[in-house]
Order: sequence, then C-alpha cells, then structure tokens
Amino acid sequence: MTHSPTKLVLIGRGLIGRDVTAQLPALHGYCVEAILGRDARHLPQADITIDMAGPDALRQFGEEALSHGDLWTVGAAALIDPDLHDRLHRAALQSGHRLRLFTGWISGPLLCPPGLPAKLLVRQYAPGLADRPGPVFRGPLAEAADRFPDHLNTAMASAICGPGIEATHVTLISTPEGGAHRIAGRFGMPGQTIRTDIRFDRPGPHPVASAILAALARRATPLTLGGY
Repeated sequence: MTHSPTKLVLIGRGLIGRDVTAQLPALHGYCVEAILGRDARHLPQADITIDMAGPDALRQFGEEALSHGDLWTVGAAALIDPDLHDRLHRAALQSGHRLRLFTGWISGPLLCPPGLPAKLLVRQYAPGLADRPGPVFRGPLAEAADRFPDHLNTAMASAICGPGIEATHVTLISTPEGGAHRIAGRFGMPGQTIRTDIRFDRPGPHPVASAILAALARRATPLTLGGY
C-alpha cells in the first residue's frame, strides 16, 4: 500500500529554517508545499505547519494553521498571553488537530500526570541578554517572559506541558557574545527530582532544527519513546 506524502508548510527562513530546509530532502514521505518568510500574508493548507520563525509567527498564523492540520512551533513564549493560549486551545479542539511545542530539552514534565503537584526551576545562560555578563533576572516565569519574550520558548513549553506557568521559576544569566548557550532544569514532583543540563555548541546544525528533523523522522517509525 502506498501513502500520500505528508504536506508541510514551513514558516521561517532564518538559521532554523535554513537548516531544516537543507536537510529535509533526506527524509522520505514529505512534500513541502511552501516556505514562508515573516512577511507572508497567505498560509497554504498543510497536514503539518512548522513555525520556525518564533512567537510573532505563532500569533499571526496559529489559529489558521490549526484549522488546516497540526502545528509545530518554536514560539511557545507567545503563550504567556492567556487570550492567545485560549484561542489556540479552542482552535485545536474544534479542528481535532494538535499544537506541538518545541523543544523537549528539559526532562520531567511529560512524566508528571495532570493534577500532581510539581515545580520547575530553569537556569538559562545565553549571550547578549545584557550589556555585560552576569545574572540579569531571577523570579517567576511569567515576569521573565514579559521582560525577555524571545528567550524563553523552552521554559514556556516545559511549563505549559508540565507543572504550569505559576509553578515555574527561572534564572537568566547573560554570557559574552559568542559565549555559552546553556539550559539547566530541575523538575520536582512527589517521589522524583529530575535534573537536565544541556549546552549548545557552535558551529553545527541549529539544535532546534535538529529536534524538528528528528521529530519528522520519528513519525515514520513504529517504535516511540515515552511522550514522544
């Protein structure tokens, strides 16, 4: 039996988008309908729309994309807006499609059943968060996302899919230009504490692009791991 290729629409022509677009031909079973930039006004229909442009693209295209098919996004920080969160949730329920937040670098949230008390602490190091290296923020995720909206997609995705925004606190540390980009997480729930520490080194493929390509590859395999 032959299956029709899965139709993809890609949003984003930056570092992530270029890496995904370059490596996607090596994966079988996909057909790219369109590759859109930030200035796009029309969204073609697709089985999966992959937003690699971030929070602004999620705000602009999220509801329309979910009316067509599943939506994968790197822009989870946009969901700090409760109105957008609710609109996308309703759109997914009405269409039967799913919104997938990238990426799962912080371990633990997917192991916690809903309703179980849990807390998430995230320590994130990134270049250029401030004029000089050192700590720039320590406190609730909601406040951090308001002040640093382009740097907390991973923490926001883990919080929404795990203990919740109110149960998540972050520390942000600025590193020198060209310095380390690192995310350390401590997820605690009754009976378990799970620690994650990941450092992203350049050069090489963008780590978010690698995560998206890995997820596309796994869709075709009969063996899956946990919540993935």
